[in-house]
Amino acid sequence: MRKLMSMAFVDMNPFPLRQIQNRRTFHLEKVRLELTELDAIRQTFLRERETHTTAPDARTLCSDDEEDN
Repeated sequence: MRKLMSMAFVDMNPFPLRQIQNRRTFHLEKVRLELTELDAIRQTFLRERETHTTAPDARTLCSDDEEDN
Protein backbone atom coordinates (compact mmCIF):
# COMPACT_ATOMS: atom_id res chain seq x y z
CA MET A 1 0.00 0.00 0.00
CA ARG A 2 2.74 2.49 0.93
CA LYS A 3 4.75 1.68 -2.17
CA LEU A 4 1.66 2.23 -4.34
CA MET A 5 0.95 5.58 -2.65
CA SER A 6 4.56 6.61 -3.07
CA MET A 7 4.47 5.80 -6.77
CA ALA A 8 1.19 7.65 -7.26
CA PHE A 9 1.98 10.80 -5.30
CA VAL A 10 5.78 11.06 -5.56
CA ASP A 11 7.09 9.28 -8.63
CA MET A 12 4.22 9.94 -11.04
CA ASN A 13 3.19 13.36 -9.71
CA PRO A 14 2.85 15.69 -12.74
CA PHE A 15 3.39 18.72 -10.47
CA PRO A 16 6.72 18.38 -8.67
CA LEU A 17 6.82 20.19 -5.35
CA ARG A 18 9.99 22.09 -6.27
CA GLN A 19 8.34 23.55 -9.39
CA ILE A 20 5.23 24.52 -7.42
CA GLN A 21 7.34 26.20 -4.72
CA ASN A 22 9.37 28.13 -7.32
CA ARG A 23 6.21 29.40 -9.00
CA ARG A 24 4.69 30.37 -5.65
CA THR A 25 7.80 32.35 -4.79
CA PHE A 26 7.86 34.06 -8.17
CA HIS A 27 4.21 35.09 -8.04
CA LEU A 28 4.40 36.12 -4.40
CA GLU A 29 7.22 38.54 -5.21
CA LYS A 30 5.23 39.87 -8.14
CA VAL A 31 2.16 40.48 -5.97
CA ARG A 32 4.23 42.13 -3.23
CA LEU A 33 5.77 44.49 -5.78
CA GLU A 34 2.32 45.41 -7.10
CA LEU A 35 1.08 46.01 -3.55
CA THR A 36 3.97 48.35 -2.76
CA GLU A 37 3.29 50.28 -5.98
CA LEU A 38 -0.40 50.49 -5.11
CA ASP A 39 0.41 51.71 -1.62
CA ALA A 40 2.69 54.42 -3.05
CA ILE A 41 -0.05 55.54 -5.44
CA ARG A 42 -2.55 55.58 -2.56
CA GLN A 43 -0.23 57.69 -0.39
CA THR A 44 0.38 60.14 -3.25
CA PHE A 45 -3.34 60.44 -3.86
CA LEU A 46 -4.05 61.12 -0.19
CA ARG A 47 -1.33 63.77 0.00
CA GLU A 48 -2.61 65.50 -3.13
CA ARG A 49 -6.18 65.39 -1.87
CA GLU A 50 -5.14 67.02 1.40
CA THR A 51 -3.17 69.78 -0.32
CA HIS A 52 -5.84 70.60 -2.90
CA THR A 53 -8.44 72.02 -0.56
CA THR A 54 -8.98 74.99 -2.87
CA ALA A 55 -11.71 73.15 -4.77
CA PRO A 56 -15.18 74.38 -3.88
CA ASP A 57 -17.07 72.31 -1.39
CA ALA A 58 -20.22 70.61 -2.70
CA ARG A 59 -22.27 72.33 0.01
CA THR A 60 -21.26 75.80 -1.21
CA LEU A 61 -22.30 75.20 -4.79
CA CYS A 62 -25.53 76.79 -5.89
CA SER A 63 -27.49 77.14 -9.08
CA ASP A 64 -27.85 80.33 -11.15
CA ASP A 65 -31.40 80.79 -9.84
CA GLU A 66 -30.18 80.73 -6.27
CA GLU A 67 -27.51 83.34 -7.04
CA ASP A 68 -30.16 85.69 -8.47
CA ASN A 69 -32.22 85.58 -5.26
